[in-house]
Amino acid sequence: MTGEKIKKELYRAIREIGEQKIQKDITSSIQSSQKYIDLLMNKCIRNLISAELISVHDRVIGTLSEAVLHFMLTISTLPSERKIRLNGELGIDVVIPNLRILKINPSKSIIVQFIKEGQELEKISKLQFIQPNSKNIWVVFHKPLTVTKYKIYSVFPDSFSNIIVDIHNFLKQSGDKSLRFVYTK
Repeated sequence: MTGEKIKKELYRAIREIGEQKIQKDITSSIQSSQKYIDLLMNKCIRNLISAELISVHDRVIGTLSEAVLHFMLTISTLPSERKIRLNGELGIDVVIPNLRILKINPSKSIIVQFIKEGQELEKISKLQFIQPNSKNIWVVFHKPLTVTKYKIYSVFPDSFSNIIVDIHNFLKQSGDKSLRFVYTK
């Protein structure tokens, strides 16, 4: 299944709920992001996962989780940089608030990495070269991991829906003053 098909399903679910409604609710209460992440994930998973796709289940869930996070970061106006390549090989899925802060002051920055296949777990330790604080490396996987070194978000059982609130709290605690544009349509 392609990433485009997954995004298409996500944006169908967003339209069904109402993008402006989601934005309005999250703008008035960041905690409402939890409800919308759950709702979007459940609507999309129900339509994307079927018996014949069991072999690509992890990849579909990982791609969907990443797309949901990108949407939620945009709608909540939380600062981030996405799809960063370092030295041409090490890929970072999301950096909060940005790569410049990560390089200057890693304690005020988070890396969010999505694991779409089991063998991708090996690259997580490589991220410590740029983010020495392992608790500021947040890993999203479709199921719980036994790794305690990093902050882990799982889709099943759900802890992933807390990620926007946690990012918001992290930025508040770290004193982030990034310019935020209000997303309107």
